[in-house]
Amino acid sequence: SMLLLSVLPFMHLLFIAKCGFVVILMALYWCTECVPLAVTSLLPFILFPMMGIMKSEQVCLQYTGDAHILGTGGLIVAIAVEYWNLHKRLALRIVVLLGVKPMLLMVGFMSITAFLSMWISTVASTALMLPIVHSVLEHLRESEFEAEEHELPYMEMKLQKQLLLNSLILLCHEIQCKYQTLSKGMSLCVCYSASIGGTATLTGSISNLILKGQMEKLFPGNGDVINYTSWFIFSFPNMVLMLAVSWLWLQFMYIGFNVKKTFSCRKVSPSERKVYAVMKSEYRKLGRMNFAECCVLVLFLLLVLLWFTREPGFSTGWASLLFNQEKTFVTDTTVSIFICLLFFVIPSKIECSCWRSGSLDISGISKRAPPTLLHWELVQRKLPWNIMLLLGGAFALARGCEVSGLSLWLGKTLESLKNIPPVALSFLLCFVIAMLTEICNNAVISTVLLPVLASMTSAVGLHPLYIMLPTTISSSLAFMLPVATPPNAITFTYANLKIIEMVKPGFVLNLLGILCTNLAVHTWGTAIFNLKEIPPWANVTTTPTHSMFSATTP
Repeated sequence: SMLLLSVLPFMHLLFIAKCGFVVILMALYWCTECVPLAVTSLLPFILFPMMGIMKSEQVCLQYTGDAHILGTGGLIVAIAVEYWNLHKRLALRIVVLLGVKPMLLMVGFMSITAFLSMWISTVASTALMLPIVHSVLEHLRESEFEAEEHELPYMEMKLQKQLLLNSLILLCHEIQCKYQTLSKGMSLCVCYSASIGGTATLTGSISNLILKGQMEKLFPGNGDVINYTSWFIFSFPNMVLMLAVSWLWLQFMYIGFNVKKTFSCRKVSPSERKVYAVMKSEYRKLGRMNFAECCVLVLFLLLVLLWFTREPGFSTGWASLLFNQEKTFVTDTTVSIFICLLFFVIPSKIECSCWRSGSLDISGISKRAPPTLLHWELVQRKLPWNIMLLLGGAFALARGCEVSGLSLWLGKTLESLKNIPPVALSFLLCFVIAMLTEICNNAVISTVLLPVLASMTSAVGLHPLYIMLPTTISSSLAFMLPVATPPNAITFTYANLKIIEMVKPGFVLNLLGILCTNLAVHTWGTAIFNLKEIPPWANVTTTPTHSMFSATTP
């Protein structure tokens, strides 16, 4: 018996080592992408049961959590918005409203892209906006060249033909260089604002969903501290702040920051007037909103309204009044799936010609039901199923780290960090994660590091969200390299950029984004989530011996 007791501590370390091997293996596969990311996410199905860390059914449960279905609902709504071209209508409408001055154009493009990225994927918003950006700039360039060219014939009587030709060449070169620089700035503002916009909503980025899932898994009694409303109240002002700072920096780099020229109410040039007419014509081509577009818009607004009023925080929400008196039965996931169901029920058009003609004769109406707003073949084709597996792999890995004791062990090894001031610690961790995200998928970074950071906060005596919240947002702030995010890669290729042309503005924006996020955490974030006090649910930890026993007992 004494021999068995002496072996028990080493058994505990053996489980930690086994889980550590799985973490390192999956991180290596994720970083190198030697197999698809979604395929790597399936490894816990095999390795955890074989190593005795978790039962197979326990692993399977991690792939069907509340955050998974919430993400699925958000993606289906995004598919409906894209399918009925509401995002294009919104983009052109904003351009028509703001005008085509370069300064206003950059503000407009950044605002539209960020807003779209709050609800649809960053890839879709970037792919939509880049052609519009380049079309507007091309029209501007051609119109400006024509306007300048019209002034040259007046000098023809005084100048030789060769001199006139040289003037045309020089003019063409100057305008070309001007719009090449402007095109780079406008293209970069689109991909950067797409990443920034994704931080504003809970469903805007996979990192946000991973944080919500980790909070539910690691701190089951947290009282739904991260929900759609609380996240939006914190992150939306932070997104606006980051957009404003990013606009100032890109304006300074690519357009110039002449206060008089930028903010003066100068007369609109003929070239700008011509481009404005083209954009207005493109918007008019879309025509009036049809029945299907109106329905999608109404359902989208209803979804946002129900999300915000479910548990607003400052008053009792409709969910608490009707369903959640005893337990939390209704969540944000319930709302999103309810709206998704309506997309498959509501018809995309209504035959009402008999009412228009003043007759009640319905004999000419087709007996076949009109198509619904969405059909399953479309959703099945466009829904990114790999995200579901990525989320499942993230939660399974986090749960494995918890039950094996790896998270607790790593947290204790980081206890020495409590000597660092919390503000400096938060900034340092955000900077490290932002740099790691440049070379690795943000979902991977969040998956591997959030459980470790959760244990570390318990060890150093901080509120879990004090560290987990800013680091999650920082994992979306990857602005330096094309491989960092899909919007970066699309923009890099579409705008024919060089690496250094993305690194220069991107590094500064990384630092500015981290500063803005930490400012948000230490001001209104502290008030929203009460970060100065450690809540009772944050002290709930699972000891390795108990979790190991429960995971291996048949």
